[in-house]
Amino acid sequence: MSDQTPEAGWILLTNDDGIEAPGFRLLAQALNKAGHAIIAFAPSENNSAAGMRINLMKPMKLRPRNDLQEAWGLDENLAPVRLFELEGTPCDTMIVALDGGIEHIAPGVVPRLVVSGVNLGPNMSQDSYHSGTMGAAREAGLYGMPAIASSLGSFQLEGMEGAVQATVDLIE
Repeated sequence: MSDQTPEAGWILLTNDDGIEAPGFRLLAQALNKAGHAIIAFAPSENNSAAGMRINLMKPMKLRPRNDLQEAWGLDENLAPVRLFELEGTPCDTMIVALDGGIEHIAPGVVPRLVVSGVNLGPNMSQDSYHSGTMGAAREAGLYGMPAIASSLGSFQLEGMEGAVQATVDLIE
């Protein structure tokens, strides 16, 4: 087990491909296996190319996704895991999480880092302005939270394991 305990702080995960995206699942599994405490506030559906769009005056449901914890084989004995989905954009997930949402639904959970991704598709050059993955990381930065945005430079799943491992290595 890694020396990353809840006392060291939690990693707040989000993305733009949706909570059930393969890259998100693989990242959650890899971080759990490495002993990192994770809390996820991720969009309930794909929001690719959402940039920094936010919802105004529209209710957004926040739901726990305990079913994914079991389905993905995430082990609470290795590190704590909390998974939530929000009917909103990647930026919405960060606003809700960092502006009191975590404190409300998971008292005592204090994130030390935001990781957005790992999503399919490159986020380079001007694409980074349109990326929901990048938008969530930028939104976290507006809250003073260190953030990483991670993407696979392809729209195919081949190579995703390498992108996930590179993200875990960067976190560590």
